[in-house]
Amino acid sequence: MLSVKCRSCGGEMSVDSSGGLYCGYCGAKYEFSDRDLTGYRAFRSKMLEYLRAIHDQNTTGSGREEELWKNAETVSFKAGDGSNITVRYLYDHEDEGVTSYLTRKAALFVFPKGKRDEADRVLQNIAKVQFPPADVKGLADAFPKLSGRYELADGGVLLAFERQDNLFPLAMFGSLRPEHVAWVISRMENICCVLQYSSLVHGGISEESLWINPTSHHAVLMGHWWDVRSMQGAADGLRGAVQSLFGADSAKKDLKDLRKTADRVLGMKRADAPQALTEFLADSPEEDAFADFEVWDQVIEKGFGGRRFSRMGIDF
Repeated sequence: MLSVKCRSCGGEMSVDSSGGLYCGYCGAKYEFSDRDLTGYRAFRSKMLEYLRAIHDQNTTGSGREEELWKNAETVSFKAGDGSNITVRYLYDHEDEGVTSYLTRKAALFVFPKGKRDEADRVLQNIAKVQFPPADVKGLADAFPKLSGRYELADGGVLLAFERQDNLFPLAMFGSLRPEHVAWVISRMENICCVLQYSSLVHGGISEESLWINPTSHHAVLMGHWWDVRSMQGAADGLRGAVQSLFGADSAKKDLKDLRKTADRVLGMKRADAPQALTEFLADSPEEDAFADFEVWDQVIEKGFGGRRFSRMGIDF
């Protein structure tokens, strides 16, 4: 897939009816040649057909997903044992030198030689996540599950995490209507509560790191696990000293990133949002995730009349 990023805010751009590009997050518009956009338009068309099939039919969309994979690209890596690892992917994204790939059954993260230590930190940080003894909501499913680690011949590391059907980076969906942004916020609030319970600050919640399933309203905080910090400032060295001084603000970073992510995804649909939602996104977070979740529960009641499942409609 050709991924075109907005020069103003970094969000993924969509193709409008005239063949131009627009950013659903900040409203910026650009014009590119047909040659530049052929691959992008083809993929976006398949993606919209797939999502509309989910909305219009009571199906998993698996048939439409087959159509999506006809647009897959291929990349190969040389493994440390000399074998080739060939990957077919629909979407890729670079985050601080680490490249992620959306593949059929996995989310892949490729760490170059100079960042192989970060691959180790990813696994260490995910292992630090703790869950309440009675995890009745299945919150463990909102966090990555390793399916393989591969040493690369160039000194890099490839990590593979499980990917359920219909799970995609939030960035692929463009602007979403307020009722859909609401359930995405609910999932992020759940995730932040688990991080709070684990005394961890993720530090990288975004539309790229959060992957969602539009059929089940499931979400996984898939990316950016190399920069996790302790809320107590337990990290070694200068980073730990800084966290000790600014621990309270650091602990609220994930809640601030939650709001920034939701606001960018709301994008062009902001005018349709209830006042309770826009005020929530503009307000400062509560002191901890549990208190913040209580405030969000009130927004659900005031702005949306309570919790209800709303199948994702695609009209952008």
